[in-house]
Amino acid sequence: MTTVPEVVASSSGRPVIVCDVSPPRGGGPASLDGVANLDADFLSVAYNPGQSVRVNSVFVASYLEDVLGKAAVFTLATRDINRIATQSLLLGAHWQGLRNVVIVRGDPIRARDSGLVKSVNDYSTTGLISDIVRMNGGRDFRGLPLIDSTSLCPGATVDLSRGADQETSLAVRKVNAGAGFLLAQTHFRPYDLVKLQDTLSMIRNTEVPVFAGVQILDRDGIDFGNVPHQVRDDLHSGRSGPDIARELAFDLWSRGITTFYVIPTILPMGLRDYEAASDLIEYIKSLPTSRHATNR
Repeated sequence: MTTVPEVVASSSGRPVIVCDVSPPRGGGPASLDGVANLDADFLSVAYNPGQSVRVNSVFVASYLEDVLGKAAVFTLATRDINRIATQSLLLGAHWQGLRNVVIVRGDPIRARDSGLVKSVNDYSTTGLISDIVRMNGGRDFRGLPLIDSTSLCPGATVDLSRGADQETSLAVRKVNAGAGFLLAQTHFRPYDLVKLQDTLSMIRNTEVPVFAGVQILDRDGIDFGNVPHQVRDDLHSGRSGPDIARELAFDLWSRGITTFYVIPTILPMGLRDYEAASDLIEYIKSLPTSRHATNR
């Protein structure tokens, strides 16, 4: 299966889109019915969103590729599993034909659940990214040889709303560890994303694509990142979330950013509005080939 950076490198300036999807909260794929019409280049399977019990992201990504014919990215959190389990799961993912994985730390366990579940954190995110690179070279975390090496492409996340300078430094460490692409949470200052991409381009011989987050907001939904007061006021005054998302996507594109991370509306109980996401993806794909064509 093709990796995310390979698709971006061959895009010739056309928009490349990763769309976030949630794994089922049960033993069947019914909640994935809405993703079949998502015309994104990759569907990125979240890892246990809301710290809820969900189908493992590896199994969902395999289903998306094998049954629905959709290129997929799966997410793993270092919070929950130790090194043996992590690398065994990665071998299984590679065996299933999966190639793209996003490594996250995972939010801290909530106080109300502290007596029910424990964090593991056997890896840092950069540590696991580095070990995936070692697995691609045929060695496990102990340095022992694998019978067959992997060819996984690790990615990572960045949230510039936490502080652009701090997050840029963290992104640089992740890229130096071996991250081949980054998914950025929604950020309403496109200049920071352009600056991040320029910084990364100076430390690698090849472009490391940063996918600019564009979340479809909803007055009753859950949002990520730091939504400006003006945007939130517009939303509560009746402006639609899809309209705000289209404006942000156009602003990003006009600045030469051609890689997008679409985050469908997250409603109470974890429901997703994939129909609105499909419309946004169609809009982004309708944008002409970027005049700047930097494969950002």
